[in-house]
Amino acid sequence: MSSSACSTSVVLLVLLISFILINRNVDGSNVLFLSPITAPSHSNFFKPVVKALADRGHYVTYWNGLKPDNYGVSNNNSRSDNLRLLYSPQLDRFNRDYQVGFQDRHSQRQFKLFFDIPARLAVYCEAIYRDPVFHQLMNNSKKPRTKRYDLIVVEGILNDCVLPLVEILDTPFIYMNGIAPTPWLLEAVGSPLALDHFPNPGFSFADEMNLWQRTFNTISSLVGLYFRHWFVTPVVDRVAFDFLGGNNLTVAEIERRYLSLLITNTHFSINYQLPTSPAVIQAGGLHCVPPKPLPRDLESFVEGSGDAGFIIVSFGSILRGSDLSDGVRRLFLSAFNRLPQRVLWKWEDQTENDDTIPSNVKLLPWMPQQDLLGHPKIRMFITHGGLFSIQEAVYHGVPFVALPVFADQPINAQKAQDDGYAIRIDWDNLTEGILFDAIQRILSDSRYKERMKQVSSLMRDQMDGPLDRAVYWIEYVIRHRGAPHLRTASRKLWLHQRGLLDVLAVVFVFCFVLGYVVLRLCRCAGIIFIHATSKETSMFSNAHNENKQKKSL
Repeated sequence: MSSSACSTSVVLLVLLISFILINRNVDGSNVLFLSPITAPSHSNFFKPVVKALADRGHYVTYWNGLKPDNYGVSNNNSRSDNLRLLYSPQLDRFNRDYQVGFQDRHSQRQFKLFFDIPARLAVYCEAIYRDPVFHQLMNNSKKPRTKRYDLIVVEGILNDCVLPLVEILDTPFIYMNGIAPTPWLLEAVGSPLALDHFPNPGFSFADEMNLWQRTFNTISSLVGLYFRHWFVTPVVDRVAFDFLGGNNLTVAEIERRYLSLLITNTHFSINYQLPTSPAVIQAGGLHCVPPKPLPRDLESFVEGSGDAGFIIVSFGSILRGSDLSDGVRRLFLSAFNRLPQRVLWKWEDQTENDDTIPSNVKLLPWMPQQDLLGHPKIRMFITHGGLFSIQEAVYHGVPFVALPVFADQPINAQKAQDDGYAIRIDWDNLTEGILFDAIQRILSDSRYKERMKQVSSLMRDQMDGPLDRAVYWIEYVIRHRGAPHLRTASRKLWLHQRGLLDVLAVVFVFCFVLGYVVLRLCRCAGIIFIHATSKETSMFSNAHNENKQKKSL
């Protein structure tokens, strides 16, 4: 090939690459992610999707209620290529302290947390509507249509306050939910509740429930659903009216008009199965990734464990290990001191007196959990039973002991124990002996490890990865301008209509009326028959008497 031909080929190649890159940016959509009220673990469900969309050439704006820390962007409200991160210090303070602790494990405390949601939302809404970032985003509605957002993605827990922004920007939106879908999210998207076999995430029922459990599951789910309709969303509507003015749609109307999709952090290998409409996408475990090499000090610590291996202990991003009472802390340390394994414990208080810590225990304010779970020397995990932690344990094939506290943690722990790859311990029954015995059972009984391998294989055996699936459906909604064809007609019906209770009432009334008419007809026919029979009998009797009289004559 001549040099001129080579030069021509190189020029054509450069032009082709330039054309692809230019078109990639031209075709890129503007996507806004909103999770001003969040938790570090729940943000893990958003960050991979945000990054993947930005890598695919979309222009992504992400308002997260926590300070950005791992996007390569250090300044507030700054840009990195086509990813823009927005930060609100006031909201960061809210999200760092939810005022939830180990004492909230009791049922009465959990009921109080649930019924305190309206008061919490009133505070959150006021902070959001006063925040400069909110008003900065509102101004996007004044831009030309070509520069506005094509889609909004909203975190589905405690972020009802940002829904007025959906109406202001006149943009379709998607809910992304970091836990199993709540009844009100399924109802909002028009998907069946399946209360006969899909348990309320707040309780420890299995999918096979007896009559009383199904009754309680149904009543509690409906109470939660209507509590949101009657007490939670009206608070958002009222505060929005006070700060943003009148003539706004209500939260329910915004969901009915603009909601396109629900992406939920579930998968049938870990969660209970539920029937869904096409507008519900299950992308559980999208944040799970292969392990990376550990920092040198951690690698040295775990390698020093020898054949015994090591254990990690973490109670998630909301609960703080350092908030445990001194008695419970001593209980854990005493049990760990009896183990040949080394223990890494996520412990936020760095002022802890090292003299009280056994030599095989290392306290860390933060740990690379997935990298540790994927390490060859990991033996087991002690966790609070949060869905993200369980997904990571299953992905990496590590059995665990779960000590659930609140929200969906009890049902997650119970499901894992029922499936045979974990042991659940209740805090009220916790003793050093119970904890030590549970650890020993996980370490010595190979059935837990074998069962975990089976479930891990189920989780990994997917036609497409959960992250790719989430990204595909987000782009699908953008391509089809909100995908209104996914919005089922049942969304226009009241809940009793979706459950066919009105149909059952009509059938009952019809059967009752039909039965009543048949009964009346039978009664009338009986009376006529009796009357006719009586008349015939009377005539026969009269004729018989007449014959007797004739014979006597």
